[in-house]
Amino acid sequence: MSLALPLQQFGLVPRTLQGLVGIFTSPLLHGSLQHLISNSMSFALFAIILAILEGQQMFVKILLIMVIGGVLTWLMGRNANHIGASGVIFGLWGYIILAGWFSRQFKYIVISITIIFFYSGMIFGVFPGRPDVSWEGHLFGVIAGILVAWIYHKK
Repeated sequence: MSLALPLQQFGLVPRTLQGLVGIFTSPLLHGSLQHLISNSMSFALFAIILAILEGQQMFVKILLIMVIGGVLTWLMGRNANHIGASGVIFGLWGYIILAGWFSRQFKYIVISITIIFFYSGMIFGVFPGRPDVSWEGHLFGVIAGILVAWIYHKK
């Protein structure tokens, strides 16, 4: 018997009391080893970039992205069990891209343009596609990342 099924009860299920816990636990849960590995690699890359840009402030920004994106998914996501770190990953992606625009600082702009060049295809993840993929988590993650970038870097 797989351990994954009992743990998935801690996923984010929109508009349920138990689903609120998923705002914090769902990024740690994955449906398969492949899901975990792909999210881990993407998260590591964007977290390293964020650490280079923000230093210790990266932890606060990741937490804000996770909470804002999670709350939005909880409020407006479809009735499903949303698991995985991709909402946070999309939030980091949105943050890194828009931090350049909002900050107008050279290092942010260079990294933003580089991320747009190499990862522009991520935009397609915010649209409905596969029924087993939480496009809502992706969309609300991006929105959360943009909001956090705006809060910290608006001029």
